[in-house]
Amino acid sequence: MDDEDLFAKAMSVVRPLSKPDKITIEKPKPKRKPSQKRHAFISPVSSHKVADELKPANDPSILKASGVSQEKLKQLGAGRPPIDIETDLHGMNRDEAYSALEKMFDIALQEKARVLCIVHGRGLHSQGKPVLKEAVYQWLRSGPYSSHILAAIPKPYTGGGSCLVLLRRDRKVR
Repeated sequence: MDDEDLFAKAMSVVRPLSKPDKITIEKPKPKRKPSQKRHAFISPVSSHKVADELKPANDPSILKASGVSQEKLKQLGAGRPPIDIETDLHGMNRDEAYSALEKMFDIALQEKARVLCIVHGRGLHSQGKPVLKEAVYQWLRSGPYSSHILAAIPKPYTGGGSCLVLLRRDRKVR
């Protein structure tokens, strides 16, 4: 008997496992006291003011506008809301990456996307510092679309090779 016959004989007795019944348990949401009401306030500000507010948190690869909570950043990292548009900048130089980012943001704003994923790489092929990664974060912080950005964080489980960008809702100021 050759290997294929032996394999076929061994596989003839294999049966698929039965599917276990999946039970999902949801944790109840904690009730808020009446004094802990949250008030949403969005003020019409110029793009320069918003860009000034988009600052690095403790980690330079995390950008967030004032008023964005740590809980919101955790939710973003956990996939809530889900990614609407993704782009890969591998192999591009800085100018090509900026052009691709502008196209991505134009499409995202037109389609009213909420979360973007930008794959910029970890910079392993850059000499010294990761050039493209730093350029992307600088563009997000002070580029032409910074007024539309609420937060940017490294995408979990990518080793810092991509980031998630949370956009503001229904912004009309550019």
